[in-house]
Amino acid sequence: MGRKYSIDKDLAALDELIEEITTDAYGDDEQLWAFRQVIEEDVTLPADGFVIGEPVSVIEIDYSGNTRRGLTAKCRRENGSVHIVAASELTFLEGSVGARYVAAYRRWLGLDPYPGEAQVPARRKHRHKAMDNDIDLNRPVELIALAVKESVVRCRILESDRVLTLRSGGLWDVAPGEIVTVAPRKQWRYANNPYLSGEIVSSRLDVSALGLVPLKLQAMGTWNPEKEYWGEEDEPIEEWAKPIIARGERPAFEMEQVLPG
Repeated sequence: MGRKYSIDKDLAALDELIEEITTDAYGDDEQLWAFRQVIEEDVTLPADGFVIGEPVSVIEIDYSGNTRRGLTAKCRRENGSVHIVAASELTFLEGSVGARYVAAYRRWLGLDPYPGEAQVPARRKHRHKAMDNDIDLNRPVELIALAVKESVVRCRILESDRVLTLRSGGLWDVAPGEIVTVAPRKQWRYANNPYLSGEIVSSRLDVSALGLVPLKLQAMGTWNPEKEYWGEEDEPIEEWAKPIIARGERPAFEMEQVLPG
């Protein structure tokens, strides 16, 4: 019930946004121009995004006047190649202004506004690699430790979705999830992977700063413990189970599954 209400509420908000964008536009052509204009005004480009789960830098969103083609997105992959794709196939970072407009555009097209979540779960997407201008070698940088090995740490730049590999001494007490402050010395790329060397000057734990995505719950109908009791048939019901059974049916949910590590 709660999940359905949340989805309905999100769709209602998208419908309001679509109405706001297209209120003075008549016909598909004018409404497509309206979408292009509001995205141009409100979404800062280039921006990080994904196409079929692959990280891209979104350079431009355009409309050529071809209503059948609709909005298009010019994207640059990490290898430097540039591609033009349908804007409806684009996924911006969750919670961003761009993600909201793409969801509204997809709903205007009559498509599922949030297909990316089902097709490519956030935890399985490739992350964008850090660029040279993401790090100022003259200032400390805060990194989130993702995976710790003997001599390197896979890190995400705090308040960013971009990743790099840190080489530093004193890694024995760094744990995944910690935020480390690094005095950077040098950055370089090897096989197109970004590296940073520096000294870890401090570390802290701050769950709210990690930007964690909660595991999703999928409604699975109802569960009746009396009919689906998990005990042995030839054994008496244990005391701790009796109040659970007495309470009767209750909503059942399945938690999103993730691979360990």
